[in-house]
Amino acid sequence: MKSNVIRLTGCESHRSGAQGHSPPSEVAQAKSQEWGVFVDAYLVDAARVGNRYAATVYCDQSGSPDGATVATPPVREISKKGGFALLQTIDAQDHYVIASEHVTPGCD
Repeated sequence: MKSNVIRLTGCESHRSGAQGHSPPSEVAQAKSQEWGVFVDAYLVDAARVGNRYAATVYCDQSGSPDGATVATPPVREISKKGGFALLQTIDAQDHYVIASEHVTPGCD
C-alpha cells in the first residue's frame, strides 16, 4: 500500500544520499508495538485539525523524507497502545501511528 500523506514542506532530502533527520525515540517505541496492520507512517508532534493531523513524519512508506512536515487525509483513531494512537484513513486504506502529540498550553 502507498501512504497518501500530503507533504507540506518544499525542502526534501532523499533517503539515498542526503542525510535525513534521525527518528526520535518515540518512533522506536511506537514501532515496537504490535499494531496488527501495516503502518504507513509514524507521526511526531502531531496536531489535530478536525479529522486530519499535521505532523513531522518518519518511516513514511510513500517516500516522504524523515523529518518532513505532512498533513494526513481524514482519519479516525482505531486503537491505543502504550500511549500511542493508531489512526486509519476514512477509506481504510492507510494507517498511521501518532508517536507524540503537539500540546498547546491552555488548550484541551
